[in-house]
Amino acid sequence: MTESIVWFDLETTGVNTVTDRIIEICLIKTDLKGNHIETFQTLVNPGKGVEMNPGAQEKHGISMEQLKDCEEFYFYAKEIYEFIGDSHLGGYNILYFDIPMLVEEFARAGIAFNHRSHKVIDPFLIYTKYEPRNLESYYQRLTGKTLEGAHRAEADILATVEIYEKQKEIFDLPDIEELDSFVNEKRKDMVDLSGRLKFEEINGNRTIVFNFGKWKGTPFREVYEKDLRYIDWIIDKGEFAQETKIIFKKLLNRMQKETGIEM
Repeated sequence: MTESIVWFDLETTGVNTVTDRIIEICLIKTDLKGNHIETFQTLVNPGKGVEMNPGAQEKHGISMEQLKDCEEFYFYAKEIYEFIGDSHLGGYNILYFDIPMLVEEFARAGIAFNHRSHKVIDPFLIYTKYEPRNLESYYQRLTGKTLEGAHRAEADILATVEIYEKQKEIFDLPDIEELDSFVNEKRKDMVDLSGRLKFEEINGNRTIVFNFGKWKGTPFREVYEKDLRYIDWIIDKGEFAQETKIIFKKLLNRMQKETGIEM
């Protein structure tokens, strides 16, 4: 039997493999030389009760309106399973997102998909193996020199400064304000560095929402009104970073001042 690779990519309602769903799937089967064999592609209805994460829609541009007349994943599950067959799996950074998401969708459709029985070809992981981005490797690549005294603080800092100066030459970097905005794009939506809270656009307002646990995706105010004990637990007993706890305390105090209610 001729060996083949099924290269695939998913678009989803979000990044949580438990609560989010696939809304588009494309699979392209090739032989080992990259010659095209066949393609499967479709939009997928995520099902009742599943909401689209605004950040996800901003990236892929697919709205719930576009999906309302599409079939749900279980309708295509058997066809997708048979399309993959004994092929290897390929895709960019699929091991940590696309494959887990696909396995979950198969499971919900009653199909046990054993990804371990398929070899995985992931150009992203290949890239990190053959062109590692640790400090020593990157320093040598840019400067042509070996980093002496690696993993000691002063040597690492001096190497980092030298790398940055080289990057300015190579990439014609903008000023620091623009560079920070471009490179650290995700930071603008972070409330705490641990990522337990984030900013999200809700009804045109920049709102602080939970980014974990049973209230994931829910505005802080709503959790305050419905489950104050949960917030108290986070502050007093939960194993969270001190910065996170301090921010929770500040938000709690703000809510109590706004409502005039202390519980």
